[in-house]
Amino acid sequence: MYQIEVVDQADNDLVWKILQTLEQRGLITLKTGDHVDAEKATPATEEQVQEIIDEAELAPYYSEKEAKDILNL
Repeated sequence: MYQIEVVDQADNDLVWKILQTLEQRGLITLKTGDHVDAEKATPATEEQVQEIIDEAELAPYYSEKEAKDILNL
């Protein structure tokens, strides 16, 4: 699985057309950004969340809520 971010928004249409062409040729499959495989994704436990915040070394600088927001947890 890959995530593509178009650096120059002016080229967004060009990139989208290229991806659609590759999909039409059967080389790739495009899925919407909100697609989440429920079997693969499991919510992190509070202990895991704390470990992630600790590893990111955000605790000394941000509140727990701010750190969760920054890390998208």
